[in-house]
Amino acid sequence: MDNTTQLEKMLSDYFAEQLGEPESLSEMEQTARKNLQEIGRGALEKWLNAEASKGREKTVPCECGAKAEYVREREATLRTVLGKVSYQRSYYICPACGRGIYPLDEQLGLRPNAMSGELERLAGMMGVERPFEQGSRLFEELTLISLSNHSLDKAAQAYGEEQIQREAEWEEEAYDLESVLEQRRTGRPPRRLYGAIDGGRVHIRGEEGVEDAIWRELKVGTWFTTHAQPPTGPNAQWSIRAENVSYYADICEAKDFGRLMWTTGFQHQAQLADELIILGDGARWIWELVTEHLPQAIQIVDWFHACEYLEPVAKAAFKNEVQREEWVKQTKTALWEGRLDDVIAACQQQVNPNRDDDPAQRAVTYFTNNRQRMDYPTYRANGYQIGSGTIESGIKQIATQRMKVAGAFWNLEPARKVAKARAAYLSKQWNDLALRRSRLSRAA
Repeated sequence: MDNTTQLEKMLSDYFAEQLGEPESLSEMEQTARKNLQEIGRGALEKWLNAEASKGREKTVPCECGAKAEYVREREATLRTVLGKVSYQRSYYICPACGRGIYPLDEQLGLRPNAMSGELERLAGMMGVERPFEQGSRLFEELTLISLSNHSLDKAAQAYGEEQIQREAEWEEEAYDLESVLEQRRTGRPPRRLYGAIDGGRVHIRGEEGVEDAIWRELKVGTWFTTHAQPPTGPNAQWSIRAENVSYYADICEAKDFGRLMWTTGFQHQAQLADELIILGDGARWIWELVTEHLPQAIQIVDWFHACEYLEPVAKAAFKNEVQREEWVKQTKTALWEGRLDDVIAACQQQVNPNRDDDPAQRAVTYFTNNRQRMDYPTYRANGYQIGSGTIESGIKQIATQRMKVAGAFWNLEPARKVAKARAAYLSKQWNDLALRRSRLSRAA
């Protein structure tokens, strides 16, 4: 009988002794799970202390270049995915600079009296996936580890702060001439890259708290590729099936978001792409940023946003439902075929000069201002996507599902950090941030 089989037999006997006569498999699972976690906690604690006792030296190197001298053993505790563990480790002080050093903490990236890196990683994931109170309950149910709302909030914000630091590094690189030239020399630019920008609303507390809270725009951008073909008709249903999706987000002024757009675009070699296509809903600020930072980009107004301007015109102009549907059908077909003059004329005919905020006048202004971004026949002929479903998904997942939950009021900086952490998580960059945090804790 090998060691694994022996251990399995010992655990099986132990669980049976703990539970007695089981009433269900669920009860057996719960017993095994709780006991395995406690056994694992004890084993981890012993393992950690064994590591701490290895190779105890009289002196260790200090960052200042001098030698730090051994003082004594010090106890610390950690909250881990298996529970709270305690360990003794060597403590040194450098006589030259006065710095205290714990070699084991630096070696393993330990965070005394705080969450371990792995527990923080999981807690942060829950914090960006669920409202903190709901997430706290769910986290305990899934892991048997009790964490407060504040702990999930703190972990999510830590990852958001890490993303802010990473974006700062990206920005420094993106605005460095040598880095730009190096990317041109050695980069492998994408053949066709898509980008999209949109915004959602987040309730931000004012100086007095909830009473003077205001809605702030959470701007979200995305970069992606796709091999899907454009739709075959104005009413066709299709899926973009985006690949390599990456999101970025912030609550900031448009000019600052423009820098973030360029910064993240540089990471995807957007400025070097053979074809760069940017999709948007027609908002002026979006196209101004694209024109400023990526003037070579092909700008396309999302087909669905454009069509949304037609229904209100028909509703205001025609009482008869058949007439409304026929007008929308004809005008939508003209838009699909690129006959913008016909679309604008059709809307102009329905303008009511006596009505404030007239939907027909809004449509005339919208189509007139964006006509150069609505050459849908050419876009389709080139195989370009004309729908911004990827950014709509990003807005839904970041702004609506996480930041705009019922009763949520955010302070500005925590909101920014959680939104950025959520964007990184949806971009499958969570483990990259976890690795960065591990490296930083070792360097601290």
